[in-house]
Amino acid sequence: MNDYSQMTVLMERIIHKYNQWENRKRTYGTKMLLTRSEIHTIAAVGDNPGINITALASALGVTKAAASQMIYKLVDKGVVEKAVSPYSDTEVVLNLTEEGQKNYIAHREIHTRSDEESLRLIQEMPEPFCGEMIQFLTAFEEIMDKRLKEE
Repeated sequence: MNDYSQMTVLMERIIHKYNQWENRKRTYGTKMLLTRSEIHTIAAVGDNPGINITALASALGVTKAAASQMIYKLVDKGVVEKAVSPYSDTEVVLNLTEEGQKNYIAHREIHTRSDEESLRLIQEMPEPFCGEMIQFLTAFEEIMDKRLKEE
């Protein structure tokens, strides 16, 4: 197998493993199992207290309908609460409950540890290699964006 084929196979394996890891339900500071989408929605609300559905959808890169559906799930789980905006009777704002706040804080701590591990790996790379990796990953992201638009 030549280096290019080996690199393609390795990338596919890494992507597959990353997807497996990301799609696992896990706990974040409470006994509640949450999906990646759920915890990242909690994180977006935690980062932006009082956010509305439109802004949340934009922050998550999803439709308003998808954001709204996720919020209904999280309200049912007791981690997000909806309230009428103090500025407009027609707007709903979102905040974390105490349980949601626990999940939010634990999620941030996990990201901090994970980011430190990744940063250590990157800092050990020679600078020219790091620049080449950025170019490669940027090009790969553009290919993936194109493929996603084709579907």
